[in-house]
Amino acid sequence: MTDEFDAEAAGGDGRGTGRDVEEDAGIMRLQEVLGVRFRNPGLLVQAVTHSSFGGGGPLAGNERLEFLGDAVLKLVTAWHLYVTCPDAPEGELSTMLGRAVSERALAEAAGRLGIADFLRVGYSLEAAGGRRLPSVLADAFEAILGAVFLDQGLDAAKRLVVRELRPGPGLGASTDGRDARNYKAILQEFFQKKEKSIPEYEVVREEGPDHDKTFTVVVRSSGGPVGLGSGKTKKMAEQAAAADALARIGVLPVAGGARVEGGGVCGQDPRRDEGEAHTAPPAGLA
Repeated sequence: MTDEFDAEAAGGDGRGTGRDVEEDAGIMRLQEVLGVRFRNPGLLVQAVTHSSFGGGGPLAGNERLEFLGDAVLKLVTAWHLYVTCPDAPEGELSTMLGRAVSERALAEAAGRLGIADFLRVGYSLEAAGGRRLPSVLADAFEAILGAVFLDQGLDAAKRLVVRELRPGPGLGASTDGRDARNYKAILQEFFQKKEKSIPEYEVVREEGPDHDKTFTVVVRSSGGPVGLGSGKTKKMAEQAAAADALARIGVLPVAGGARVEGGGVCGQDPRRDEGEAHTAPPAGLA
C-alpha cells in the first residue's frame, strides 16, 4: 500500500511547475551533481525555487521542503553520529550535531556542489547577488534534502548528508582560518573545572617570510606543556595546540577511532585534512 510519503513523492505537492522538468537540462545536471536520479524531478525543481521567483510567494517556493529537510537533516545527522561515534558523550555528540547542521556548514556544502547556479530566484534578489547568500544556500540545501527524502527515502537522504557535510570531529575548520569549533574555550573550561586554572599559550617558533608565516604555539597548564600546534596565524596555531591538548588528555578522541560511513574516521585528528594546522608532540610529552 502506498503511504503518505510515497504519494507525496509520486505527485509532488499538487502545484506543479508549469514546465516539462524531465527535459530541463539544468535539473538533469543537478541530479548528476547530487548523485540522485529522481522519480519525480518536480520535487527538485521546487527545492531550488526561491519564494521570490516569479512573485510566487512562500507556497510556490521551497520553504515547505526546507522545513521538512531541516527535520530530516537533524535526524540523519544524529543517527550517523550516534552509530559512528560510540565513545562520544552526549555533550560531544550535541557539539558535533550543532556544527553539522549550522547555516555555515550547509552553505559551504551548497557552495561546493554549485547549488547557486541552479537556483531560481526573483529579479530583485538576483540583482542583489542573493542567490549566493549563505542563508539562501543553506535553505536550498535543506530543501533539496527534503526533496531527496520524499523521492528516495531516508537512507538516500542520510547518504547525501554524510557525503557532503562529513559530520564528526573533523567538521569545523575552514579555509579562511575561522574555526566553528572553539577548542581554546573547551580546554579552558576543562582546566577551570579540573584544576581551577587557565591554560596559557606561547608562540615558540615562527617560520617563513612575512607574507606566508607559520606559527608554532605551545599551551601549558600549571603542570607544564600539554599541547603543541602550528598554523598560518597565531589564532589558528593556538586552536591547533588546544585541540592537541584535548586529544592528549582524553577530552577529544584521538586518531584511529571508529570509522565513519563514507570514508572518514569519527576519532580522527580534527586538523588532519584541513592543511591549516599541524601538531607535533610537545617537549616532555610522550
